[in-house]
Amino acid sequence: MLSTLALGVDIGGTSTKLSLVDRSGVILQRAVFPTQSNGQTDYPTTLVEAMQKLLQYAPYPLEGIGVGAPGCDPVSGYISYAVNLPFSTPFPIRDFLSQKLCAHTVLVKDSTAAALGEKMWGGARQMENFVLVALGTGLGSAFYINGKIVEGGHGLASELGHTIAVPDGRKCSCGRHGCLETYVSATGLRRTCQALMGQEIIPSALRELPQSALTAKTISLAAKEGDPLAQMALEDLSRRLGNALAAIVLQTDPEGIFLSGGLSNAGPMLAERVAHHMNAQLLPAFRGKVKVEVSRLGADTAGTLGAAAQVYLGAPVT
Repeated sequence: MLSTLALGVDIGGTSTKLSLVDRSGVILQRAVFPTQSNGQTDYPTTLVEAMQKLLQYAPYPLEGIGVGAPGCDPVSGYISYAVNLPFSTPFPIRDFLSQKLCAHTVLVKDSTAAALGEKMWGGARQMENFVLVALGTGLGSAFYINGKIVEGGHGLASELGHTIAVPDGRKCSCGRHGCLETYVSATGLRRTCQALMGQEIIPSALRELPQSALTAKTISLAAKEGDPLAQMALEDLSRRLGNALAAIVLQTDPEGIFLSGGLSNAGPMLAERVAHHMNAQLLPAFRGKVKVEVSRLGADTAGTLGAAAQVYLGAPVT
């Protein structure tokens, strides 16, 4: 078989990542640039330029482009309702990239892309039923049940992040209050930590940081080092996510749950606590049967690998 490459693009609320990926899942070249530093007018141009620059290093022909993004419609090829992206109006990203780069292009939800990558090259290769949770700026999810992604009647299924966790709770970027992602995401972890700083008197190295340095990464690192306030914040996130996943397990009976996205860098500590809280809410028949683990594809590459996998899985040519 002729060697070819897929260009995987992962558009996130904080950064846009790109990878040149071969058929075995090996990343040959990578690039990244900030998503939010560009308005809608500049972002498409910046994206095309980054893709063209990366393609200069391609040793094999390009088979296609896979794009993973939140708030997208894979059928129409538009990004239409992504509350964490710099698009004020619907944007036809699939056709735009197909025309600009003269390449077969597919569009898929970012969490779906990560799930497909996990199935093709990661820990779900032997599974026919699993759930992927993408913990980034927001909270994404994908359900792979009975050998295929659950899409729903309108292609919008598995919006775990916008289920209501706390009625009349925190304001969400979607305009509603109490969505799970306002508590379970990088942004949610930061908000919880800020709230705890005002509510608790326990000492914490995080109190010495300027607000600009208080990030999910610094909180997670502090938790690993034993900081009590950071551990309290991460435990709150783990409990809320574990409770939400328990409901999904009862409905879908998956073999495994994979944690992806930037927050998954918290590693086994996060997976273990999520599993603990999830199992505490399950019926006895379900307890201990569903393994919760961090994606084996890596927090920084799962999205681009998944987008590239969509190309190799033979999605329709646009």
